[in-house]
Amino acid sequence: MINNTVCKRTSSNRISGKPIYKKARPNVKLEDLPQDLLCTIVSKLPAKEVSRATVLSSYWRYICGICCYKLCFTGATGCCRDTLERKEYLQCIHKFINNVNTAVQKCHAKLVEEFNVRFEFDAMLVDHLNNWVKFAVSSQAKSIVFYLRPINMRRTDVDRYLFPFHLLDSGSNMSHLQCIQLSFVSFRPPSEFRGFPSLRKLALQFVDITIKDLEVILSNCYNLGWLSLVRCFLNGELKLDRPLSRLRHLTVVYCKVTRIELHVTKLVTFVYDGPIIPIVIAQHSKLENAHIRFFKATYQDAVSALLNGIPTMQNLTLQITCPQLEVQSLLNNTCKFSHLRRLQLLMCILAQHIEKLPYVLVSILREAPFIEKLEIHFATCRHLCFANNGTLDNQPLQRCEYTYLKSMHMTGYKGARGQLEFLLHIVENAPALEVLTVDTTERLNEYEDVSVNLICRKKSCSERAALHAESCLSEKLSPKVKLCVM
Repeated sequence: MINNTVCKRTSSNRISGKPIYKKARPNVKLEDLPQDLLCTIVSKLPAKEVSRATVLSSYWRYICGICCYKLCFTGATGCCRDTLERKEYLQCIHKFINNVNTAVQKCHAKLVEEFNVRFEFDAMLVDHLNNWVKFAVSSQAKSIVFYLRPINMRRTDVDRYLFPFHLLDSGSNMSHLQCIQLSFVSFRPPSEFRGFPSLRKLALQFVDITIKDLEVILSNCYNLGWLSLVRCFLNGELKLDRPLSRLRHLTVVYCKVTRIELHVTKLVTFVYDGPIIPIVIAQHSKLENAHIRFFKATYQDAVSALLNGIPTMQNLTLQITCPQLEVQSLLNNTCKFSHLRRLQLLMCILAQHIEKLPYVLVSILREAPFIEKLEIHFATCRHLCFANNGTLDNQPLQRCEYTYLKSMHMTGYKGARGQLEFLLHIVENAPALEVLTVDTTERLNEYEDVSVNLICRKKSCSERAALHAESCLSEKLSPKVKLCVM
């Protein structure tokens, strides 16, 4: 806080007529900061504010002149080889190349924060792409983004752009690079490559890379906090260890890995999509969120695999595409999800399986004794509607008290007996329940209904299902529980 007496005359000033001021603090100016830091500050300002800064002084005009902003180049909509004639397509490519090269020339010898190119890949782009990578690195870019689209999205054997590691400067310029995002690129670093010491985010999608190549890339990424691998067919075991001590987010989606082993203690979020494989995360990991989607599996097998591999997570989102429902309880599991507090299940259930639903759900919840919040989102069969869907089995549900459960939220409710039976089970066995929400809207909808008659019919069924659920649940609920039926 500035002292109010710094610029105030003393009473003696009036007598002597000579103004005396107390000593002020040293005058520190913004332009005294290092040039790199000033450029960082300027790059964060809106264009209007930068324009105002240029009138302050010649020095500020110089600073604003050498600072360049995020460069993002996206091909025009419809510029695709499959939709244009050859001549038009070539014109489209040349126009894109000229636009990028013009901007690059204007930004020569300036600092660049991000260099972003999004375009359909063609062999004639290779030399230009190499020049753009070289420019981005020499301009000390913090982020390089190359989202290249193949001519045919359904093919995986298409030509890819070979990332030019030979053009990278391993000196001071490389130390600025913090983010790399690549799509449809061949990423083949030489075995002696030791770059990317400041890299914080690496996102690879449809990238041609092997397990060994990935190990080389990550060998010096001490600051990496985000790693995303989407359809990078690694065909092997993914093992992450040191030096990834700062890794907090990991995504692995359909990479054909046979096993995932993670020895990273600060991992916060883990996303996996693919078949059931062994997934092992260090027991002392601080994993908070796990988003798991398995393909063609039973819920029992899925839960068993997670119990054996990542039992310490706090929040779990689980989805199984093409699920196989079984009514057997989970057996021989000595450990529980002792840290799990929030469970979200995304379920697509067929009408013929709806009667098995309560037993599957109870079997899952038995392994999470400390759960506080439960969400179940259904994408039900279009023929599943209110009343008489599913039959009540003579075998009673196993009694299990959910001592800590406070909130239950179900969407895609159609009034099927299996759904209602499970809701009643929760009401009767969750003494701490505070909020119960039943929503007939399908938040997880894998079907599109185009028939007006069907839509009207579904609306009528939903209204009847909501009224029936409210009537049944109100009789069982404690007055302290807030019930919301939609």
